[in-house]
Amino acid sequence: MNNANYTIGEFSRALGLSPRTVDFYTRRGLLHPEQPSPGHGYRHYTEEDCRRVALIKQLQAKKFSLQEIRQILEEPSNPQTPSAVEALEQIARDLERFHNIVLENHAAAKVVETPAMRAVATDALQKATGLCSLLVSLLQEMPLQ
Repeated sequence: MNNANYTIGEFSRALGLSPRTVDFYTRRGLLHPEQPSPGHGYRHYTEEDCRRVALIKQLQAKKFSLQEIRQILEEPSNPQTPSAVEALEQIARDLERFHNIVLENHAAAKVVETPAMRAVATDALQKATGLCSLLVSLLQEMPLQ
């Protein structure tokens, strides 16, 4: 995709999404297409929208809710929305709490270890590792203030 504007059909095809998914993200406030020009009702999507979709997909893969994703994507200038830094700090606190729970469960599982408990602990560890990786990449992409 280059710097041009795209209709929902062009945009969705380029990203491998259905137009319905793009419309869903738009209705949920995750995407903000340019408003239609007079004379036709087509919304137009840009490169910025493409980057937002990539981040949305990353965050969804890490089990963030759409509401949490919207908060992360919102402009920090909106006083009702936590800044990206605040959102990431909250994620870090949640991750620390989650990590402590995993450690406690791991210690308890050693006492009475079963294959099912091992699978649950492994899954929790993989999720925690994924969240750590995402947090690090988001922090690296943030401009220094």
